[in-house]
Amino acid sequence: MARKIVMVGGGCGGGTAAQFARKIDRNAEVTIVEQETYPQYSRCGLPYGISGVVPELTNLIEAPEERLKKSRIAVLLGSSVSRVDAAEKVAHVDRSDGEKLELSYDSVVLATGASASVPPIKGAFAGGASQGPLKAGVYVLRTIEDARGIQTLASKGKRAVVIGAGLVGLEVAEALMMRGCKVTIIEYLPSCILAMVDDDMAQLMASAIERNGVKMFTEYEVTEILGEEKANCAVAVDRKTGEERTFYADVIVFATGQRGETALAKQVGCNTGETKQIIVDDRCETSVEGVYSVGDCTEYPEFVTGKPTASGLGTIAVKMAIVAGVNAAGGDERLPKGFLQTRATEPFGCQVAAVGPTFAQLEVAGIRPVIGKVRGFTLPDYFPGRKEIYVKVLAHPADGRILAAQIVGESRVHMRINAFVAAIQAGMTVHDFAKLETAYCPPAAPTIDVITIACEAVRLKMKRMKPKQAPVVTG
Repeated sequence: MARKIVMVGGGCGGGTAAQFARKIDRNAEVTIVEQETYPQYSRCGLPYGISGVVPELTNLIEAPEERLKKSRIAVLLGSSVSRVDAAEKVAHVDRSDGEKLELSYDSVVLATGASASVPPIKGAFAGGASQGPLKAGVYVLRTIEDARGIQTLASKGKRAVVIGAGLVGLEVAEALMMRGCKVTIIEYLPSCILAMVDDDMAQLMASAIERNGVKMFTEYEVTEILGEEKANCAVAVDRKTGEERTFYADVIVFATGQRGETALAKQVGCNTGETKQIIVDDRCETSVEGVYSVGDCTEYPEFVTGKPTASGLGTIAVKMAIVAGVNAAGGDERLPKGFLQTRATEPFGCQVAAVGPTFAQLEVAGIRPVIGKVRGFTLPDYFPGRKEIYVKVLAHPADGRILAAQIVGESRVHMRINAFVAAIQAGMTVHDFAKLETAYCPPAAPTIDVITIACEAVRLKMKRMKPKQAPVVTG
């Protein structure tokens, strides 16, 4: 009898898992159940669909329904799994037309993703509620429909307010700016631009944001969204002075984080962990036999510290999906011992890339790293077109092992971070890395690359440190 595999969620996690399950078992019955009306598409590409860099939002679809069907993968769009009976191995499906289905399975993959987290701010929700559907003119960015709504309101010359200055917030702000909007960013924390890197590196972006005419107000708390039928302004209070300001807007976008969708997993009986996400092992299997999970709704150890970490990156979701898809089809694939959370973005022409924990995360883990931070250039001094680039390396104080790296610059940033990815996974020290023989030619790179210079800075700092000055390490 053919193996039956059900994917709950058809994003990059569920869609990829389905395709790899099919590669392993050519005879399995593979079914994707997806709430949205679109099959697998790139959520990371949504800001570029809003801006028009990607001409049509539907261009973001990565696995069209026709292609999945050719691979004999059944796709139930506009459908949701209301309940999974793990004892009977049955998934209960509700279709948008009211039809109810019961799908029996041998294995099931929960790829339920996450939903945008919006604080219970007065006036943000329809009908004066503290949660539920957002008021007209107020958006989050999770789906193609969200992007289409934002795009419709963001016509040339309109005013936009983005609440949150993280990765999504900055990318949305840039997209709105490119559509001709006058954009204001409001951030609750004192200087939180891109929590994916340390504050000193993130602040290097400030001038790029200002150059593009986007105003940013940090340490402001949004207290109310005004407007009867449609939002027309956000009221925020300066947390330092208590002064209240009103920011008028035709479109307001909340970019205040996300929360993994774990309700179905809890109903099945799957354990959740420190991050409140679904715990999976190195086979992507949950605490319930035959139930796998991938992507934004899961937690898995971080490579350097070993601490449980919520997964929120598309790259990690795909890597997990390959493992879950193979194993759900009877294979035996394993994840690495932890994820490095390698991340990158490029808002306002400023490239930012990082790998490994931030300084604060290392301190929480009991490690006070030795830091090397240098300013360099992408090309030799004499070659036209060279750009500034900043590299920060965080190393273990005991042996110089590279724990993390962060790079900010105008060009040639993202591929440089990949060298640090390999170094961390291989357990390299700054002493080893400083001796790397990097590629050189005048139009490509300088003779001694800035990434090795940063490691040399750490190495020299460690050499100068007397034993009694060495940082205390508890982890």
